[in-house]
Amino acid sequence: MKKLLLLFTLSFLASCNNTAIQKVASSLSPDAEIIEVEVNTPAGYLSTANGKTDAYDGDPSNLELWDQYIDAHNNKDLDVIREMNADSTQQFGGFKVFDAFGDVVDGVDSHIDKLSGWFEAENPQWNTFFSYTMKVDGQIGEWVISGHSLKTTVDGEEKMRMDLADAYIEDGKIGAFWIYTRAVPPPAK
Repeated sequence: MKKLLLLFTLSFLASCNNTAIQKVASSLSPDAEIIEVEVNTPAGYLSTANGKTDAYDGDPSNLELWDQYIDAHNNKDLDVIREMNADSTQQFGGFKVFDAFGDVVDGVDSHIDKLSGWFEAENPQWNTFFSYTMKVDGQIGEWVISGHSLKTTVDGEEKMRMDLADAYIEDGKIGAFWIYTRAVPPPAK
C-alpha cells in the first residue's frame, strides 16, 4: 500500500512540473529504479541575434482561431476579419501583414482596405492543408504556422499558388502574419 501511495504522489508531483518521474520496474520491488523523463521537450527553436530560444507546442485553440480567420477570408467577411485582428500587440505594436511580395500592411484599416480591393479583383479562395501552433519562450503570444493553396481568378483565368503563413496571436486576436509563397505551374498539356 505504501508503494502505491508513493507512486500516486510521484504521479501527482509530475503533473505539476515540466518533468515527470517515472518508476521503471518489472515489479513493485524495493530496488525499483526511478528515472526522470522530460515531458515537455522543445518542439523547435527561434534563432535570434541573442542565440536560440526554445519553442514548444502551443495552445490548440489557436488552430481553431486561425481556421475561423481563413473561413472569414473565404467568405469575404471583412467585418469578422476586422474583429479578429488585434489593434495592437505587446510583441509587435500595431497590426501588421508582411506579404509575399515585400509589402507591409500596417494597421487594421489598411488591411481591410487592401483585402476589399483584392477580393473584388481576384476572388481569392484558401484551402488549408496543415497548421501547427507553437509558443516561444519569452514571448507573450503564440504562433500558428499554416500551409494552404490559394486560388485566384482574374478575367476568368484561374491561378494557383502555395502559401505558408506564420501568424502571431496575442490575447485571442491575430496580431501579425508573414506570408511566403510559391507559384504552382499550370498542368502540362
